[in-house]
Amino acid sequence: MEKNNPKNEKTTRILYLAVVGVLIFSALIIGLVAALGKDETKLPTEQPPTEQTPTPTPTPDDGKEPDKETETTPDTYLAPATGAVSKRHDDSLPVYSATMGDFRVHEGIDIATEAGADVFATARGTVSLVWSDPLMGECLSIDHGNGVVSIYKNLATDLAEGIQKGATVTAGQKIATVGDGALIESAEEAHLHFEMTFEGKQVDPLTYISEDSAKVSLSGDVAYES
Repeated sequence: MEKNNPKNEKTTRILYLAVVGVLIFSALIIGLVAALGKDETKLPTEQPPTEQTPTPTPTPDDGKEPDKETETTPDTYLAPATGAVSKRHDDSLPVYSATMGDFRVHEGIDIATEAGADVFATARGTVSLVWSDPLMGECLSIDHGNGVVSIYKNLATDLAEGIQKGATVTAGQKIATVGDGALIESAEEAHLHFEMTFEGKQVDPLTYISEDSAKVSLSGDVAYES
């Protein structure tokens, strides 16, 4: 029967002790971790976010005056001069022109009066243009808003004080005097040639001038015969 080798027994004993030591060390580590886990201070719970009142967004008009409404077209239009209607508006039926010796359409009305007679703004508005026409003499136009424009032709060279492009005028304000520079109508008596347009199209001024104003200022109608 063989005897155990003392060297083998010693090696076996060392291995055994090593295994036991590893187990004991592992147990100590586990126990230490568990102990530390129990004593760990808990973190405070997260607080709910504080509700904030939204800041109101200012409107564009804050602290400002509201825009003024666009001025409407005048309700009443006055006769631009005192006299007799010597020629009516007709853009379809030609009428005889004493100056040109032919028949042609006539846009606007002619108000027969004296040279130098006052010419008035038919309604409030803004002088939109002042010009010299080789056939109709001195001319100016007034924008009354909403597409309505009045046009005054055959005026004297010198306009009323302050009347120029961009000037604001009131109804009945003197803007000029009747002239004699309309070459295309030079054979006719002194008169104001008066036109009106709506959205760029010619209209009959007599449909705009109030009845009361026409009765007072345009008496003695001597309109052409159709």
